[in-house]
Amino acid sequence: MDSKANLKSYQHYADLYDRFTVERCRELEALSIREITDEELPEGITKERAGAIMKWACDMRVRFTAGERYLKREETIRDWMDRDRKKDELYESAEAPEDIRCLTCRNRMKPTCKDLWDLDDKERVLFMYDCPNQCMPRRAFFNDGEEWRTKPKLCVNCTEPVITTSEERPNGYATVNTCTECGHLQTDEHEWHKEEDVYDENFAKDRDRFCLTEEEGKKFQEEKWNLERLGKFNKEWEEKQERLKKRLDENPKGFHLEGAGYTCAICRTDTPEGDNWYDDHGIKCLVCQKAIDEGEIPATVASDKESWYSKYDLEDRFSLKGATLRTWLKEGIIKSRIVSHYGKGTHYELFLIEDNKEFLPPKELTKSQFGNEIINGEKRQRLYPWYRFVDPFEHLKDYGIIKHMRVVPEDEMREREEAKKKKEEERTKRWEEKRARRKLIKKAPRKRKKTNPPKEDV
Repeated sequence: MDSKANLKSYQHYADLYDRFTVERCRELEALSIREITDEELPEGITKERAGAIMKWACDMRVRFTAGERYLKREETIRDWMDRDRKKDELYESAEAPEDIRCLTCRNRMKPTCKDLWDLDDKERVLFMYDCPNQCMPRRAFFNDGEEWRTKPKLCVNCTEPVITTSEERPNGYATVNTCTECGHLQTDEHEWHKEEDVYDENFAKDRDRFCLTEEEGKKFQEEKWNLERLGKFNKEWEEKQERLKKRLDENPKGFHLEGAGYTCAICRTDTPEGDNWYDDHGIKCLVCQKAIDEGEIPATVASDKESWYSKYDLEDRFSLKGATLRTWLKEGIIKSRIVSHYGKGTHYELFLIEDNKEFLPPKELTKSQFGNEIINGEKRQRLYPWYRFVDPFEHLKDYGIIKHMRVVPEDEMREREEAKKKKEEERTKRWEEKRARRKLIKKAPRKRKKTNPPKEDV
């Protein structure tokens, strides 16, 4: 009996998996070029905008599908190979049932061929038996001893048994079912089809686009892990906020948070255990909470970051140095609020926009923005200060701070940036030299101290 191996080479399954990946991604990509009908358009959205959104969504779906297909590739190929290996093992190890007798002459029949069958999700080996006297009918048994018996074909008119015969045709064959009762004939035509490989001129190109390399796959895996961690963090954050809300309903004036490491929403310092306070304005250290209780600053400072500037904000957005700021404070050009350390000294200093309405602009007007720059021939995005995109004097003409500012010329700004870059390079170089010296010291053999031998008593 001939055997037919199911298990193929690894590359056979790899190519098959890649073909399925390309087909799936092609189907998803085709959705992005589908024209959107007027009925599908949301109110206030143009076809162009809807098309762009749809293309972006489809591109993301294609990307994640390709990534997920990469992550499951080796496991799926291994499963396929294990499946076919088990089929071969079942085929080779299956034993034909013995003592099968001919229904006509009662002679012992012999198995002449076998085949692997998969019926009702159950894989078994079917053995065909022939009578040595060539009697009919032949018999067939599965390896577990169950006999396979064909169900008789019935006439579509009178449901009586039919006789089936075959007739050859130029391009195939025909099966003729003749009813033994009413004589009804039913002919089914069958054509021979030769399977030919379909030429796909774009497959190699699409395979490079949709079947990720090892490097691309690792990058996708890292992105997926980051998204999963972010999703887990967001879920935990939402659950925590729900618990805080419930507790705040029970304690409207606020309460201490358990543990340490909470960051004050005002001064941004980490609080030791027990040195914090939480209410509907957020988390504060006890020093800032005391300042709120004493009226030094309004409680909204903790919850509304857009209502005030810190010293860092003024330096970051206006390049305002400490000496200039002190002069402005001394001359009354700008007003500050002092958060004292329980009534003594200065714990933190901030500048309310409400106290400096005509002087400080809303923070929205001075936010940094992303812009493009060319680095080694590649376009990259980076944050630029707000004044790189507008005329500062026109942009802030209604606020007094602009009268005390000057725009640094591009040449001077470039010199500053180069000096800053050079200083950073020198600092890095010194740090590298220091690290190299430490390595040499660690590698150098240690000298043992010589000890004088003890003197003997005379």
